[in-house]
Amino acid sequence: MSLVIRSVGAFAILQGVLLAAPAVLSSPGKGPSAAKAVHAVATPEGCLAPAAEPSDVEACHHVALELAGQRDFDRAIAIESTLFERQPANAEVATALAQMQETGRKDVVQALKMYHEALYASPGYPAALLGLGIHWKGRGESRIAERYFARGAKENPEQPIFQVRLAEVLIDAGRGQEAAPILQAVAERFPGTGEADDARRLMSRTSLARP
Repeated sequence: MSLVIRSVGAFAILQGVLLAAPAVLSSPGKGPSAAKAVHAVATPEGCLAPAAEPSDVEACHHVALELAGQRDFDRAIAIESTLFERQPANAEVATALAQMQETGRKDVVQALKMYHEALYASPGYPAALLGLGIHWKGRGESRIAERYFARGAKENPEQPIFQVRLAEVLIDAGRGQEAAPILQAVAERFPGTGEADDARRLMSRTSLARP
């Protein structure tokens, strides 16, 4: 799954991550796997029907993501909660539900619980680590955010969003010299990506910009 996502706002980032490479959601605990086309046509009404047993869970998951993108969080959360009840070991569903809870209902306690459910189901699940890092950075807890971004960078070296986010936290903490080599590596290893552009922009705030 690619986490090379450029967007504004935490929800938009996580939604982009989850939509970028749909998982085979009928395989709980595996996290994202090979992308497959969504063949079934699902509607919010069908996914919310009391006795609904959708044959394509992935289709309802995408309906929930689309509703959340339209800021229809009540229905999105209702659908995703039902999917989580059916597949509690599905890291992708748990992560999406966490972000919907945090963004739509400002329910931080439930959001953190669901992020950790995702990590319990799939240790090191990238989107959950990213969500937790963004959460704590937004709350001014830079040291906690740093740990999640650093873990993501270590476990997902081919996903430069973690390295850029880690460098940004280091710069904000006045540790630009530590951030500089991280940013330089991103710019060199991932040319032509949004992360490389962000890395070059952030370099102006490190010692690399000094004469």
